[in-house]
Amino acid sequence: MRVVAGIVIVGIVGVVGWFAAAWGGGEEAAAPPDPGAVLVSASDAGVVSEVDAALAAGAPTSATDAFGRTALMRAAEAGHDDVVRRLLAAGADVNARSAGGWTALMFAVDAAPSARTALLLLNAGADPHVADADGLRAVDLAADHPPVRGSGLYARLQELSDGFDEVAELRGGDRFAEGWPSMYVVPIEGATLSSRASHLPGAPRSYRNGTHEGFDFYDGTVSVEIAYGTPQRAVAAGTVIRADVDYTPLTQEAYDALIAEATSSLSTPPDVLDALRGRQVWIRHPGGFVSRYAHLSGVAEGVVEGARVAQGATVGFTGNSGTSEAAAGTEAGPHPHVEIWREDGTYLGAGMEPPEIYAVAAQVFGLDALPPFTDGGLTF
Repeated sequence: MRVVAGIVIVGIVGVVGWFAAAWGGGEEAAAPPDPGAVLVSASDAGVVSEVDAALAAGAPTSATDAFGRTALMRAAEAGHDDVVRRLLAAGADVNARSAGGWTALMFAVDAAPSARTALLLLNAGADPHVADADGLRAVDLAADHPPVRGSGLYARLQELSDGFDEVAELRGGDRFAEGWPSMYVVPIEGATLSSRASHLPGAPRSYRNGTHEGFDFYDGTVSVEIAYGTPQRAVAAGTVIRADVDYTPLTQEAYDALIAEATSSLSTPPDVLDALRGRQVWIRHPGGFVSRYAHLSGVAEGVVEGARVAQGATVGFTGNSGTSEAAAGTEAGPHPHVEIWREDGTYLGAGMEPPEIYAVAAQVFGLDALPPFTDGGLTF
């Protein structure tokens, strides 16, 4: 009986083994796909869901294909702007170079179906001065690509690439301020930056023991008229992360208390400074940059937290909220106050003298944003 039972058991094991082999159970489980390779492939194809899944699985944004091209480069070349935004938000290096020496910007201006991809990358801090082994730069590649060559971006790209000699001297010959964006628009249509050093970032504010952190646009100093209610526009496309639609104006008593707290401190406390900015809108842009619009009299319709805004879209209206004039119940002294911040907590102009501020601002906003002359003796 034992012999028979053994034969039966062997037979059963054999049949089970045959079925297992027939259905693949006898093979080793296939290794899961490499998240980095998936990210590069999905970025090239523009499949947003797969890009998100690969990033969630830990795919490094630095992963490359056989030619040293990153996911950002592959997405930029194909013009997959939604993927480009996701990769930038995930920390992709906008200035990484392929084995051939090309950046994502170079791939975009050479092959992307529209100039929007290049604008997105320049807004994120892409350096247009990078050249490959043959000396070709983004502007050279763009000249042979009709979607970019025929766009409004091309003239700004030429200016940024070749027209900064005089301004670069203000920065010791450095033609590109690494870590800052380009191709932004001035928040007030037709305006220049102020000609006065006291209206620039870094200017002292003795009345509150602090330092100015933005650009002020006062009537008579910025080449266009500024009035209460003058529209202010988004300097670049992005997502609204703050919109004070239900702002409560400061009373005189509240304003005085804030100033008293500031003057009793070594520097203006952050919460006090935030209150003194009045009604605000903040927008996060590609590359992690944030623009802040302060002292607003109102917020544009549809500008709410989470909303996407296009470059140049109206986001708010000039006022004087948060100032002594507003606390006194007047509309005197209206002025746009706009700040540009990067992810490391540095505002544009921090630690810089006016000449360098103007030089970096020319990169960010364009040469036309510079005032004809300044109170420091500069002429542009």
